[in-house]
Amino acid sequence: MNKEPYHNLIVLVRYKVHPSKCKEAIAALEKLITEVKNEPHFVKITLHLDPKDESNILLYEEWTDEDYYNGDHLKTNHLKSFKEDSRDFMAGPPDITQWRIEQEF
Repeated sequence: MNKEPYHNLIVLVRYKVHPSKCKEAIAALEKLITEVKNEPHFVKITLHLDPKDESNILLYEEWTDEDYYNGDHLKTNHLKSFKEDSRDFMAGPPDITQWRIEQEF
C-alpha cells in the first residue's frame, strides 16, 4: 500500500438504481469490485447504501495512481461489461467525482 495516502486519488461514484432492482445492482457491483481489486494501483472500495433510500448507492474508491485510474482502469473489460449490463438496473449514468485528501482529523 502507498505510504503517502495524501497523494492517493479518491473517487466518489454515485449510482441511482431502479427501486425494484437494488439487490441486482448490489450483486453486480460486488462482482465488479472483485475484479477491480486485482488491478494495479487499487487501494480500496467501500460500498455505501443510503439508509433512507436503498436505490442510492455510493462507492468510495481509493487509488494510488490517477493516470492509471483515468486511463487503463476505465478501459478494462470488466468495467466495460458492467457498464453494458448496468443498463438493466441503473436509472442513469453514475455521477463520478475525483478528490485528493487534504487533511485527516
